[in-house]
Amino acid sequence: MRRLGFSAPGFLIVTILLLVGTITAPVAAFQDATPPAGTPAVTSPIQTDAQAAATPAAAPTAAPVAQAAVTDVVTLVLWYTNPIDAEIIELFPIAIDGGFVAGPAAGAAPSGTVSFPEDGVAPPTVVIADTTFEAYPRADGVIQRWTWLDDFEGARPGTLVMQIAGQGGLYQDFYGTATMISRDEGGAGGVLIVALRPPSLDAEAPADAAAAAEDVPAEDVPAEPAPEGEAVVEVAPEDLAPVDETALEPAA
Repeated sequence: MRRLGFSAPGFLIVTILLLVGTITAPVAAFQDATPPAGTPAVTSPIQTDAQAAATPAAAPTAAPVAQAAVTDVVTLVLWYTNPIDAEIIELFPIAIDGGFVAGPAAGAAPSGTVSFPEDGVAPPTVVIADTTFEAYPRADGVIQRWTWLDDFEGARPGTLVMQIAGQGGLYQDFYGTATMISRDEGGAGGVLIVALRPPSLDAEAPADAAAAAEDVPAEDVPAEPAPEGEAVVEVAPEDLAPVDETALEPAA
């Protein structure tokens, strides 16, 4: 009886088939895990320090800019000096240095004056250019209101506030306050701040309307409309009958 077995050629074929199967399985598994063909995903490249420094940084978001409130108040700011040997205070254009310290503008000519007459003679006045501002009392009769350092009378820095009204010039009928910030005694001077509001148009409207009504001729005054439902009949002067003057005489 012949015994079954593998010959050398057959054993070689089987070995080759086993090797092929072993190599093919990982390849197939690798292909299954590979993403389908298409646009490759973009990855951020790793930048060196030099590349990062050369890359422009994103512009920071600008901070919101505060908008100034709209107002019709006019503010005048000047520097004043009160030399000991003078009876009047002089006003000069003001200057502010890089440290926000105020002082008179170098070489500037005087721009006005401030005077404080004796009590009861005349009110204090502030003259700026072509306008004279006269101080007037409050309801309690006080004109000059001082605020002293530590509430000690005469201590500087001190602040003087007055109510003023414009007389003539550019600021005719303007009204507001004049604030003098005194640095020290002995003619050291300080800052004058004048805050003015223009005359109210509403307050002038009734007077203007009354004056305009007085200037209108009688024939230009419009007639009052007739009540509803009544016809308006216009009669020419020539259509009127003559008046019998004897009928108007009183009886004897």
